[in-house]
Amino acid sequence: MIILVKFLESVQEITGQQEISVKIGKGDTVHTVLFALAYNYGHDFYAVTIGDESETPKIRIMLNGRDIGYLDGFETDVKSGDVLVLSSQETLP
Repeated sequence: MIILVKFLESVQEITGQQEISVKIGKGDTVHTVLFALAYNYGHDFYAVTIGDESETPKIRIMLNGRDIGYLDGFETDVKSGDVLVLSSQETLP
């Protein structure tokens, strides 16, 4: 089972890639995927995505066009064919 992960703006600067395919297993969640990606991309990626549990993510995380905050947050299940988008969470003036 594969999902597509797209990196935009500052997240792309950390990863050096625009998108990747990620193999997932049954029962995997957004958190599982982010943790695996953090293992691959290092501390900077971890800090802006998962970070300290007392902090909110420093990026916007969308699954299939919906902000995960309106779903089950990090515990949102992922399934084959999903598209996860990680982008800067900038406030507009």
